[in-house]
Amino acid sequence: MTGSIPQGFLRQTGVVLRRDVSAEGNVSLYLLLKGTGPVWASAPGAGKGRIRFGGGVEPLTWGIFNLYKGARKFYLKSVEVKEDFWALRSSAEGLRTLLEWDGLLCRHLAPGLPCDDVAAHFYWCSVLVRDGADPGAAGWRFLRRWLDSWGLAPSLDRCLFCGKALDDAFWSAEGLVCPGCAADRRGAFINNAGRKILIAAAACSIEAFKRGFPPSPGDRQFWRDVCGRMRALLESVK
Repeated sequence: MTGSIPQGFLRQTGVVLRRDVSAEGNVSLYLLLKGTGPVWASAPGAGKGRIRFGGGVEPLTWGIFNLYKGARKFYLKSVEVKEDFWALRSSAEGLRTLLEWDGLLCRHLAPGLPCDDVAAHFYWCSVLVRDGADPGAAGWRFLRRWLDSWGLAPSLDRCLFCGKALDDAFWSAEGLVCPGCAADRRGAFINNAGRKILIAAAACSIEAFKRGFPPSPGDRQFWRDVCGRMRALLESVK
């Protein structure tokens, strides 16, 4: 927790999740820092150019942040930019995807609580989108891995109710169920091929994902649906 961090200088890697600028030109940054979690940091006068950080205070910018921890807040001293994902500024879909993930992190991560695993998933899935991966598939990977790191991801191999190995399945509100346990056919049907694609997209290495995991279903609605189900599970833990 941030209360346990002593006053003094702190140098940590992280990413800018949010930037607010007051009428007086003071900048407040919501940073996700390694080993620290999300914290607010102040940069007085940065919004009017009295202190210059360049692109280091833009959302989605990753770098090394040099901060001073005062009695009540953090103050930004300098930023060493490592990745700004500027290449995505020309891709409306790619940029929108990363900003949607950014918004989820702002809403669901607890301030001052370290979450390095989630931060790593955010970075590497952002790299996939930057390098041309399908944003929907990368979104599934990010959300699935996030929920898995929190112990909330439903099994993709076993029926939620009876534990039977799955082939074709149905989505319930909580996860996948076999046809026998979904006798009333409530929930969306997912065939065995689609289910295996989900497993591969979440579990394969970054290199394998870039090369192309088992063939995409070729339907963007497929990715929108499964990502929506992961977001719904995140919302349920509020």
